[in-house]
Amino acid sequence: MTRFSWWHVAVGATVVALAAAVATDFAAHPGTTIGAWVCLALLGGGYAAFGWRSFTTADPATDAFAATAVDRRERASALAFPLLAIVCTSVGVAFDPNLATLQAITFPIIWFSVDPMRRAIALNVLLAVGVTIGFLVSTGTSPAALAQAIAIETISLLFSLALGLWFSFALRQGQENTRLLNELRAVQGELAALNRDSGILSERERLAGEIHDTIAQSLTGLVMLAQRTRGQLPDDLSPARANLQVIEDIAREALVETRALVAASARVDNDGGLLPALQRLIARFTRETGVTIDLETAAYEGQPNEVEVVLLRCAQEALANVRKHSGATSVSLGLAEHSGVVSLTVSDNGAGIDAARPIDGGFGLTGMQQRLALLGGTMRVAQSAAGGVELVVTLPARESAVVPPAAGRAAS
Repeated sequence: MTRFSWWHVAVGATVVALAAAVATDFAAHPGTTIGAWVCLALLGGGYAAFGWRSFTTADPATDAFAATAVDRRERASALAFPLLAIVCTSVGVAFDPNLATLQAITFPIIWFSVDPMRRAIALNVLLAVGVTIGFLVSTGTSPAALAQAIAIETISLLFSLALGLWFSFALRQGQENTRLLNELRAVQGELAALNRDSGILSERERLAGEIHDTIAQSLTGLVMLAQRTRGQLPDDLSPARANLQVIEDIAREALVETRALVAASARVDNDGGLLPALQRLIARFTRETGVTIDLETAAYEGQPNEVEVVLLRCAQEALANVRKHSGATSVSLGLAEHSGVVSLTVSDNGAGIDAARPIDGGFGLTGMQQRLALLGGTMRVAQSAAGGVELVVTLPARESAVVPPAAGRAAS
């Protein structure tokens, strides 16, 4: 059964039991009995028609409805049944004092379905006053009847307020604990993701160091040995010299690929923010390749560290692809923020995109897409205006507590 299905049983059983109880007076007082039945019928019919919905639209422990998009009409609907229950109970008591038993369900109905708390308290008082007047109508206005009615309703009201406030406080504490638990789980998920990313980066850096210290050094030695051996051979051994030239060219190409892999996997210093890190990356790239890079950052606003790290890694991977595949002589790198979107654009004048060959046969762009997806970013690769490749990365901008360094235009 659902959470509030027991209320369906409680309301139905109470209405039926009271209808049977007041039927015993039908012979002596048919008018008041019929009046009591009418009140019970209105209460039961109203609950069946719309009253049960009020239990799912309001949260008695807070000052806001539980649903995220509850409009005024739903608020009015949630308030309609408690008011109907108050009227039916008060008028029913005026017909037959036995209907005061309806308070056993009317008070809880108010607490469960009315929000905010001050309105629930006001309706509790209204019910107590209404039932008191109903008692006076049915039992008379003698001092004894007045004192009895006031005593009964005062006790009923105090118990209702005490239990309702305690329940609201307990429910509020439970909801707060649930909220804190959900936040803790979210933080644990973020920490797990950060630890996973940190482990991946550490492993990539370890492999980059191993490759640099082993394969790259071996390839360098192979190139030097091929050069020396080719120079020592006499001119009449031209086939052997040609074979050594092929070996040297293959080794050089493998060395370039290896160095590019090491550069893409190595740690990049992000101290001082993204712009200084980009300038250091560009300076090292130009020093190693001789390719000039035009950097445009005038429209960029500083972002939180996690965003700038992703942008830096994307720029690093894009330049690694330029080094490996493009044969470009110049590269344009732009960083901008507009309408809540941060964009990184890297374009070159190299060989462009080969339609017969996948854009990324390895893990570079795939890893970049995975990084971007974690922050809601996207990536697009297309032909550049200069005939080469253009990579465009976009990320949602976020507020940064750090004042960014002055942006401008630099060329390396």
